[in-house]
Amino acid sequence: MKPTVLARPDKTTGRVVLGPRRLGTDYVRIVARADGSGTIELYDKQTCSWRDAPERCTFSDVWRAPSASNAKDLALL
Repeated sequence: MKPTVLARPDKTTGRVVLGPRRLGTDYVRIVARADGSGTIELYDKQTCSWRDAPERCTFSDVWRAPSASNAKDLALL
């Protein structure tokens, strides 16, 4: 009998761990770092890119925020 290969999460740097989530009028996500920790990123609507947002919100805020899963939200990203 062959051993079963277990699904393992991709642990590469830059992998989106959670998000995007809607926090007020902003969109945030948690992204993996090389050391295994995570960082919070904020979507910048002016440049249409993600940037670090270390003091903007906490990890708890991101986890509690509603998902940006509807078509209107995702069209803005």
